[in-house]
Amino acid sequence: MFLADYHLHSFPFSPDAFNTILEVAEGALEKGMTHICITNHLENCAQTPACPQQFPPMREYSALSAAFEEAKSKMDGKLDMRLGAEVGGPHFSPEEGREIYENPIFDFIIGSIHNLRTSNDFYYIEYPPIDEFRPTIGEYLYEYAELAKSGLCNVLGHIGYMHKYMARQGKSFNMMDFSDQLKEVFHAAVENGVGIEVNTSSLIDAYGDFVPNLEVLKLYRQCGGEIVTAGSDAHTAEHAGCGIREAYDLLRQAGFNFIAIFKDHKPEFIKI
Repeated sequence: MFLADYHLHSFPFSPDAFNTILEVAEGALEKGMTHICITNHLENCAQTPACPQQFPPMREYSALSAAFEEAKSKMDGKLDMRLGAEVGGPHFSPEEGREIYENPIFDFIIGSIHNLRTSNDFYYIEYPPIDEFRPTIGEYLYEYAELAKSGLCNVLGHIGYMHKYMARQGKSFNMMDFSDQLKEVFHAAVENGVGIEVNTSSLIDAYGDFVPNLEVLKLYRQCGGEIVTAGSDAHTAEHAGCGIREAYDLLRQAGFNFIAIFKDHKPEFIKI
């Protein structure tokens, strides 16, 4: 059975990860994955005066490439392994975003909004009542529309990232309350050949759902969306591959028949 986890972090290249590329690959294989893409954090572009980020800028591309090739060699063809990156707000710093995107070691770029230009990472926020937070969500979705137009990523990562951290504080909101802005994001993505990611990491957290969820995925499909990847967003080998089977079931419910994998930033569609 074809199973592709296209969002995986590894130590030391993602400072918040706990296992090496080889250990992550072995963990994914144990979960039945046939294809993986290692996508370590690159938060360089999203570093603003308001959000200096918890990660130092990562420039060790040669070390990353060497570690990846060594792990790939040791896996000896048991997995289709590709190297990508999760880039925080690449359009915040377009020159650097373009440099990352065009680096030949990367087959695939997830563009994620972890923070706004004027605020800290959503991980660190003390969330106010939803009525007070609505303008922030609107600004967040505006940035995703701009990111989709930028040409600096292949998919938009975990739209609704803050759900996980809001749930930990006992708060929630319905992303479909922002359907008009979501449509703007999705039309921009479709027009620019950009896909979206189904992120499964919140299944094992307080939120307990996919990001984005079924209704948002249906809206993306209605807007003409076809390119979609699935990723566990695992930061440990134990969680590599978690939720991918369930994500495929979700995508079928939303009207998708294919999942995308990437080579040289070009999607290949595999029937699910």
